[in-house]
Amino acid sequence: MAEKRRTSKRAPASAGTAAGSPREVCALQKSLAKANLAIGQLREEIEELRSRAREGENARSTVAELSRELQSRTLRMEQQLAVARQFQRLFMPPALPRNPRVRLAVKYQPSPRVGGDLYDIFDMGNSSLGIFAADASGYGLTATLVVAVAKMALDTFRQGEYSPKRIMEQVNRQVLQNTLENQFLTAFLAVVDLETMRMKYVNAAHPCPVIYGKGRFEELDTEGLCCGMFDDPKYEERETQLRPGDKLLLCTRGLVEMINTAGEAYDRKRLHALLQANSELEMSALVEKLADEFNRHMAGAEQLEDLTLVGLEVAARKSTEERIVIPSEPMQLNRVESLILARLESLSYGERAVFGVRLAIEEAVINAIKHGNRMDKAKRVIITYSVDERECAISVEDEGQGFDPSSVPDPTADENLELTHGRGLVLIRAYMDDVKFNKKGNRITMRKIAPWLVE
Repeated sequence: MAEKRRTSKRAPASAGTAAGSPREVCALQKSLAKANLAIGQLREEIEELRSRAREGENARSTVAELSRELQSRTLRMEQQLAVARQFQRLFMPPALPRNPRVRLAVKYQPSPRVGGDLYDIFDMGNSSLGIFAADASGYGLTATLVVAVAKMALDTFRQGEYSPKRIMEQVNRQVLQNTLENQFLTAFLAVVDLETMRMKYVNAAHPCPVIYGKGRFEELDTEGLCCGMFDDPKYEERETQLRPGDKLLLCTRGLVEMINTAGEAYDRKRLHALLQANSELEMSALVEKLADEFNRHMAGAEQLEDLTLVGLEVAARKSTEERIVIPSEPMQLNRVESLILARLESLSYGERAVFGVRLAIEEAVINAIKHGNRMDKAKRVIITYSVDERECAISVEDEGQGFDPSSVPDPTADENLELTHGRGLVLIRAYMDDVKFNKKGNRITMRKIAPWLVE
């Protein structure tokens, strides 16, 4: 049997290539998926770039708008500060009052942002001088509003009023009623009687002023709250005696609260040390030196507060010798005492010294009338005196024959206790610091050293 030949059917080569194998198809699909993923990522990146471009355009527009708004606000702020500076200058006194009893000095250093410092020194009439220093809350026009209200109230209510407490109560009421909530000021007000140099004062939570001089250093503080915060600030009025050579210094918060680059304030300890080390400087030189020291301390730091220094120095009176001539009449004693004791009181010799001088005058003048001139009205008693910040010197001379002071018996000796003669001389020597007679014995010279010079 003839063998059959096997034959196989093969597809044309071209057809087999087009169809591909399952493996090839799978690989193609994977490549396509990767391409689609890459395209998708590219589209996302393109969209993100487009979004960023749109945001950039918006950002440039926003920056431009913000820049224009910032420029506008800066201009408005500068205009407000210019107005505030102008008003602040108007509130300051154009000139300081002049009085031979005191020397005044002021140093004012404004901050760039216009703080709320205010000071005033004014003649109140009736031989009285007012001294005011204040520091308002806030800056710029906000602080200027508070200052304006306080200044107008001070000018209004100090007329005919010499009590700093009553004046400050009125200022507090006006600030409270005419400013917004949380607007207030600290303040110090003093009234000085230029005849007696007695000073009354009120401190409304202000940095304490200082009185310093020979053997004296005193901070002036009282009870009392900020001005413009409460209906009843509970102000307390105190009084102190100023003596020749004493200096009074007022400052605002800028001096003791600003911080330098090292984080240190020019605190009260530094201030007190400088005052004590320079106590001999005149007040005008002192405020300049203090401002220079403060500026060196703050070198490199921004000045955020105004700096105000107000100083008063009690001038020494020149000693001039006065002469009083009276007839030998005891009633003339009142005239002599009124003239001499008034001078003592004006220089603040104090009650104890005035009492001693009064007693010495009475004894010396009555002795001259009775024992020297023998009550002869035709004969005179001549009193010469001078009073200054160092001593009171009084000379009483009669037109009698004189006497020997050493011959006067000591009335304190046991054998002379019943004698009245000589007691006046003992009292004079007890109350006066130096007593001398001329050779004739018809003139006595007595000296009383100023109490603040006695050790």
